[in-house]
Amino acid sequence: MKSIIVGFCMVFAVIFNVEACPYQKMAEVESKINSNMTKIDANILKEISDLKIESKKKLQIGELDNAEKILDKALALIN
Repeated sequence: MKSIIVGFCMVFAVIFNVEACPYQKMAEVESKINSNMTKIDANILKEISDLKIESKKKLQIGELDNAEKILDKALALIN
């Protein structure tokens, strides 16, 4: 019985982490924007903002992989 409960918890933890990845990247984009605000050009900031909006739309329709790819583009613009 213990192994069934532990197995269920492990599966739940993996599923939760997979679902959270785009949201973690969204938070990473936000924190990098806030920490590098003086170094980011206004045009690049607008492009990052547009990518975040596009990513949110993808998340709402359940396209987690596409949302994560879009956020990767935003992170690349910040660095």
